[in-house]
Amino acid sequence: MRIFLVLASVIFYTTTIAASETKWVDHDGMLSTRLVAASADMSNEDGRLLAWEAKLASGWKTYWRSPGEAGLPVRIFINKKEVAPLYPLPERFELFGIQTFGYSHQLLLPFRLPQDADGQLKIDVDFMVCKEVCVPFKHEYKMQVNDIETASFKNDIRFETWLKKVPMKGTGAQYGLEILKARVAGKIGHQKLIVDVRGETNLLRADILAEVNDMFHFGIPKVQLLEDGKTARMVLSAMTGNTPENLRGKKVRLTFTDGKGAAIDRIIDLPK
Repeated sequence: MRIFLVLASVIFYTTTIAASETKWVDHDGMLSTRLVAASADMSNEDGRLLAWEAKLASGWKTYWRSPGEAGLPVRIFINKKEVAPLYPLPERFELFGIQTFGYSHQLLLPFRLPQDADGQLKIDVDFMVCKEVCVPFKHEYKMQVNDIETASFKNDIRFETWLKKVPMKGTGAQYGLEILKARVAGKIGHQKLIVDVRGETNLLRADILAEVNDMFHFGIPKVQLLEDGKTARMVLSAMTGNTPENLRGKKVRLTFTDGKGAAIDRIIDLPK
């Protein structure tokens, strides 16, 4: 009887794991993807936690919410309605002088299941991968809400690891990071975004990513350390299309990292 109970427990545990993960899908040898669910312990008022997981072949990359001068962001739709992923801090790539932001090797991209979701879910993911060429993909995954609700804790540690890579919104007091102020200098078409930042540790490896709209792209910031190295001025050159736009008065989204794993995410109105 004891052996039977042990076997029954193993079978139930294995079934629960399988139900909370879709099968790996191969995309022409460029990458493999699937969906995974976290346990109920990682739920909050915004809903259950799922993730799109990707394993990329050597040299291939996929993209952040703001991919830069090339690429397309990973986008997720649940029953045709788009949801906002919790994008981890991306890597910065440069190829032939083009700046892009995204992920290589492996990615776990978390997102929340809406509270009113029920029955079978059709989860569409649009994404692009690039190496020497860029290839767009769209794939539909199916999961049952009941299976998600009974997901095991197997994937929770990995979820926790990747959630720590998601920049914190607001002041970032927990990380000791702060964006002090941002302003614009220069004439239209030759403008620079100047951001003053502070951290609890030396900012020698700090980086900042700026998002305004599709018309603006920003180069690698020049970092000027001030005082004891825990305050810095970061200067980014703004690049626009054939018809230059004025950066002044725009709303800018800044992602600031100390280069050691901590990052914050803030939206700021630039002075006119």
